[in-house]
Amino acid sequence: MIRLKTIILFAISLIMASCDEVNEPYGNQVEIDAPTELTKKAVIFEFTGIHCTNCPAGHEAIAQIDSVYHGHVIPISVHAGFFADPYPGEPDFRTPFGDKIFTDLGLSSTPAASIASLNENDAISGAPTSWQGEVGSVIPDYTDFIITPDIQLQDSTLRARYVITERVEAQNPLRFFMLIIEDHIEGPQIGSDIDPYDHRHVLRRCVNNINGTQVNFTDGVDELSFTSTLDANWQTENLYVVGIIVDQNTKEIYTGEQVKLITE
Repeated sequence: MIRLKTIILFAISLIMASCDEVNEPYGNQVEIDAPTELTKKAVIFEFTGIHCTNCPAGHEAIAQIDSVYHGHVIPISVHAGFFADPYPGEPDFRTPFGDKIFTDLGLSSTPAASIASLNENDAISGAPTSWQGEVGSVIPDYTDFIITPDIQLQDSTLRARYVITERVEAQNPLRFFMLIIEDHIEGPQIGSDIDPYDHRHVLRRCVNNINGTQVNFTDGVDELSFTSTLDANWQTENLYVVGIIVDQNTKEIYTGEQVKLITE
């Protein structure tokens, strides 16, 4: 009888060990190659708001995705919608571009996400636990267009030059957007006991027209230049510049490139 009990306990321990292994986050087991200029980057627009109780779950989902697919994804946190409206004395993270794409995607609440697309059919309302699986269906892959950025900062003036190279002939008109992102902004956040809260990847500005700039290839290449003056309250060491290419008809985001403004 003692021997039988020993065998049963040993079997139970094996089952428990197996369960522990299965319950490990699947993303931690993903292995992908380091990104290159030919890597398609998945641009993730995460929609959030400082008065959104459930939005910290979305922030955690984005952090997990970035840890698994770092360098293959470009997370952009867009404060938009009812829950992004600040109370008196609170920071206002909203932007005209963020408000536009929130409306264009037909969203009415946060958290929400749109992955490698600005098409309303691809918008995901809620369900942050599903976002990583959606990213996995987009990458890894090769890009149809290469974005080569040249970013210069002089005093508070930002100058950017982008060379866009066509690897696959575009079937539809393309639009290019240059965005400024600020990381690690301290501020309030409902639904979390962390105070001040660390807001990540916050969209600060669309530098060019909020409808984008048309890409016109000549012999497979186009060059675009933009200038912007940084706001005095932005922390320059936490700023990133992102360029993305969007299909004007299908709204697919083909790829993007992100550059840290100051690297020291």
